[in-house]
Amino acid sequence: MAFKKRRIFDLRHVQAQQMATTASRRRSHPIHNQSHNPIHPQHRFRQIGEWFTENMRNFCETTSLHGFNYITRQDISRNERWFWLVVVILAIITSIVLVVVSWYWSQETPTVTVIESSHFPTWNIPFPAVTICNFNKISRSKALTLLDQMQVPAGVNRSQLHNLFNLTLLPVDSMISNDSLQIYDRILSLNNLTFTRLTQQLSPDCIEMISSCIWKGINTRCDSLFQRIDTMEGQCCTFNYFGGIGNNFPEKIAYQVSKRPYRVTGCGYPTGLSVLLNPMISDYYGTFFSGYGFRLLLHDAYNFPDENSETKVVTTTRESFVRINPESTYATNDIRRIDLSLRNCLFGSERTMHGLRRYSFINCMFECRVRMTVDHCSCLPPYVYNNGSYKVCGVLQTNCMIQSKRIFSHALANLNLSLSIVRETDSFPCGCLPDCQSNHYVSESTTGRLDISYFANRPTFNNSTDMILLHVFFSDLMSTRYRTDIFQNWLSALASFGGLLGLIMGFSIVTAFEFIYFLTFRPVFNYINRGD
Repeated sequence: MAFKKRRIFDLRHVQAQQMATTASRRRSHPIHNQSHNPIHPQHRFRQIGEWFTENMRNFCETTSLHGFNYITRQDISRNERWFWLVVVILAIITSIVLVVVSWYWSQETPTVTVIESSHFPTWNIPFPAVTICNFNKISRSKALTLLDQMQVPAGVNRSQLHNLFNLTLLPVDSMISNDSLQIYDRILSLNNLTFTRLTQQLSPDCIEMISSCIWKGINTRCDSLFQRIDTMEGQCCTFNYFGGIGNNFPEKIAYQVSKRPYRVTGCGYPTGLSVLLNPMISDYYGTFFSGYGFRLLLHDAYNFPDENSETKVVTTTRESFVRINPESTYATNDIRRIDLSLRNCLFGSERTMHGLRRYSFINCMFECRVRMTVDHCSCLPPYVYNNGSYKVCGVLQTNCMIQSKRIFSHALANLNLSLSIVRETDSFPCGCLPDCQSNHYVSESTTGRLDISYFANRPTFNNSTDMILLHVFFSDLMSTRYRTDIFQNWLSALASFGGLLGLIMGFSIVTAFEFIYFLTFRPVFNYINRGD
């Protein structure tokens, strides 16, 4: 087999290699006396643009984002590539808009309240406070006794005493003349009495009107369950009330009283509160109602009993069953951790009250209206707790107290505004924020004629035919519980944003890393590989 002859030493090949080596050395080591030609800035920007374009082309060809690979494909026409570029741009804009809208909604409504359970046990909810107020505000026997004992100044008719007693009802139908107020003040000064002291002496004793008490099926002393408190309705008796700083129980049994609201473990009237009431019709002297009976206020154990309470009316010779369907609302720990300006609610221990133990929206609004009364009258109404730092309103401030009573019936405290203006109110009145946690007691009542013979054989029966039997109880073992939670936490926000971006563009965290990789890490790796 013949082999092709080849020259061992090719001069032209060696010369070509030497010329190439010389040219490369000249490019790497230019002559010093040769003029220096720096790179023009436009050329540098062009190189950066080419580098960015090349990397973006590589990214579009390899990424999993929807539609990006069509932009750089060479097997389709130019018009198709422009079409897919427009589609991708619209998808990016749509994704950004939806993410911004989702974020705006989460900031606009940072919290949300949902039904957590419709079978929440009622034994986990405190029993409501039950406040009983007699229609009669002035005891006839006490009024007649004071009429005989009190002295009147010279030149003053004793009939003025009746007008003075009626003045303690508050509110009255019209303003009182200053001359009459001066006469009333002289009468009180002569008898060494204050207007508050006179009101207390004329008020009927509510404990005497409660003949018998049964709590959870056990006969119990009424004075160990009920305490007297001063309300806007006058002196009332309240059960399971812990809103005040102190209590008015007798000292000998005060230590036996529970320090927290009572609870029940069952439903139906045998497991609740049953009381036998005597309206004492013969002792009626002054009232605003055209009947005989009591006004029943059902409210949270830490709320002051006012017009916001659930109100029922029980009348003589009747047996009333008041069924309560409680509803409980609680807030998660996430709500407690977020800023107050976002959650727009307060917990019971986050703000200190003046005369009440725990914060609530109802208590805050009540004390706000009391402060307005103090600012208007320079004194504190007698039915409000006073730690001694405020002057108690006297008979001379009666007209001012009559006007201030109207503050408590307005939606925005002392602003008697139209409904259209109230609806446009941006901030909560008096700076009072809603409750983060609360208990609401929805009630229904059923009334029937009372059979008096049922009590004939009882030792406490006073042979009165005007008695009232009242039952207050939970109607069911289960209740509705609401949960207040943040609208979006970091996990739900991530899922929401990721779902929107994935639905429209197929975006994921790995895709974001791919984009960063093609602009940073890959050029670095290419440079390192080129050096090797």
